Amino acid sequence: MRMYKISKNMLKGLSQIKIFILLVNLWQCSQILSAQSPDSTIIGTIDSVIVEATRLPSEALQVPYTVNRLRQKDWQTGRSQLSLADPLKNLTGLLVFDANNFAQDLRLSVRGFGARSAFGIRGIKCIVDGLPETTPDGQGQVDNIDAGLITSAELLNGPASGMYGNAAGGVLQLKTEDPPAIPFIQAGFNGGSYGFRRYLIKTGGNLGASRWIAFGSHSSLTGFREHNKMENNLFNVKIQHSFGESKHLEILLNYVDSPVAEDPGSLTEELLKEDPAQAWKSNLQFGADEAVRQGRLGMRWQQKMGKNNVLKSHAFYLFRDFRSRLPFESGGAVRLFRNFAGAGIALQSNRDLASRYYQSVLGLDVEWQSDNRRRYDNLNGRFGPLTFDQNEGFSSAGIYWIQKWTPMLNLWLQTALRYDINYLVVKDQLLSDGDQSGAIDYHNLSPSIGLSYIFCTIHSLYGNYSYSFETPALSELSARPDNTGGFNEQLKPQNAYNYELGIKGRIFSMLDYQAAAFYLRLNNELVPYELSTSPGRLFYRNAGITLRKGVETRLYWKSLYRITGRLSYTYSHFRYKDFIVLGEQYKGNSQPGIPEHMLTGQLMYDYSKTGTILMEGRWLSRIYADDANQSFTEPFPELNLRLNQQVTITRYHVTCYGGLNNIFNTDYADNIRINASGGRYFEAAPGINFYLGFQASRDIE
Repeated sequence: MRMYKISKNMLKGLSQIKIFILLVNLWQCSQILSAQSPDSTIIGTIDSVIVEATRLPSEALQVPYTVNRLRQKDWQTGRSQLSLADPLKNLTGLLVFDANNFAQDLRLSVRGFGARSAFGIRGIKCIVDGLPETTPDGQGQVDNIDAGLITSAELLNGPASGMYGNAAGGVLQLKTEDPPAIPFIQAGFNGGSYGFRRYLIKTGGNLGASRWIAFGSHSSLTGFREHNKMENNLFNVKIQHSFGESKHLEILLNYVDSPVAEDPGSLTEELLKEDPAQAWKSNLQFGADEAVRQGRLGMRWQQKMGKNNVLKSHAFYLFRDFRSRLPFESGGAVRLFRNFAGAGIALQSNRDLASRYYQSVLGLDVEWQSDNRRRYDNLNGRFGPLTFDQNEGFSSAGIYWIQKWTPMLNLWLQTALRYDINYLVVKDQLLSDGDQSGAIDYHNLSPSIGLSYIFCTIHSLYGNYSYSFETPALSELSARPDNTGGFNEQLKPQNAYNYELGIKGRIFSMLDYQAAAFYLRLNNELVPYELSTSPGRLFYRNAGITLRKGVETRLYWKSLYRITGRLSYTYSHFRYKDFIVLGEQYKGNSQPGIPEHMLTGQLMYDYSKTGTILMEGRWLSRIYADDANQSFTEPFPELNLRLNQQVTITRYHVTCYGGLNNIFNTDYADNIRINASGGRYFEAAPGINFYLGFQASRDIE
């Protein structure tokens, strides 16, 4: 009852904020309207930012969804660029964990989607330069992306299967740097606490109608914790070629080699207080770590077809060679080789419908994934006898139709409808315990609909209904508690129904704002758990019904004194409505891994044309670590300082930068392993630490 009252009061407060904004802007509206002729069309043209995450490029005010953006300056100003974590924390509603354990990869969660992941990203569709980083079964990793290449990011909050199909509880779209108009070369170095070292080189140029950019980096880290070493080598190339004004080709090449990423493991609350830097004893005994080699080759084609049509297509191939050692003996050493390929085609049209502007995109995505998964006994860090050998495949095909129409002045209607066919197959190649081969197929129709009403040209009221479905990933299906082969066919896909109301706009050209309230019903939520016989290995089961209610707000402020600020608040009231485990009912318990309150902020001061001071931080409330809500983290603040200064020395442009992380030296958990066995839920974040670096570049004449 108390939480209901809190939620009710916050929604009431949100309504009061909306009323206040309307009153404050009454004068603005009267001025704008009086300046217009009777026949003028009121469209939100002041906010000219184009949103692309909805697959139908639109001005931000016309989009009836909660979408947040980060600019290149948010990514590049004074950052160590060791991880994507720091800038991503500034996206409203996005929870970021595991920035310091590179064996588990970055973990992201939006509206609760992705919270279950033991490693990498689940439930959030990740797209880089128009190509999917998320496999068709819903697994995503971003260990092949260097933060120094990112120029923008968009986050679409909430279910989006109507646009992207399986595992689209949210959409994260990243864009890397385009080839330059003027050839250049750049080199840099930065380093800091815990043995951090990073070297980079970047160059680009043009030849006729072609432009290109190439990037290489080497990063290494000893780590804050025992058994926490990491090494990473990355190479990236982007080539763009224009065939006249109407045809454009883009070729993308990416390769990463991470020969070592040690896993110190999670700790109990007692061990965390004793020494947060220690590793779990089993992780040391069994040499828990991972090694990855991954390469990708992709192509994108865009062609204008007449005055009102654009044809877009893409194709790609990716391989991933993965080795991992887990902290137990039986089946505790893993080798996986993945092939992942796909193609897509879409026709975007712009025309009038009933004398009103109409835009649509009709497209087809086809993707294929094959995982050859082998498990061996882990003999104190050595690969022992083969205990598991199977080939797992996931094929998907989805056809979608997204439309945007303005049926009346200032009203924008957007719909999406997608039909997906997913076929899963497993071939058991170790037949000593019988043949567990099999196949599963999932068909799904995903709709969404949204409305935006633009008033006073710079404000928008919006609402939407959206749906998502998420099949278990191949790694989750193959994790059977009985340690046999095949798929765990007791696992069911989860599906979610999301209802959202929001408002966004601008006040006096100085303050951008956005506020949204959502209600989400999730059926058959996939929930992780561990067994004491296999600590560190996750298994999965379905919860009955989960209800999620929340509020996401954002303010972006720009003053006349070269100061900009960003403030976001997220309220997440996520509860199990029906979930019974071993006869115990968890109805009313909070979903673990998610703070109820999250506050993030940033203050940037450009003290000169080439110098910047950046202060940013976040505050998270209590986070439960298990379904029973018996263990939890205490609320904690995190505050970081960044400095950036550019100077010109003869023909070289030099950038010097540095930063302090965790200025308050706060003790907090950087990661929570949900429902871990033996109470080992927590991984500590480092205390106060620093980095310094420089980059030098020059144009090539």
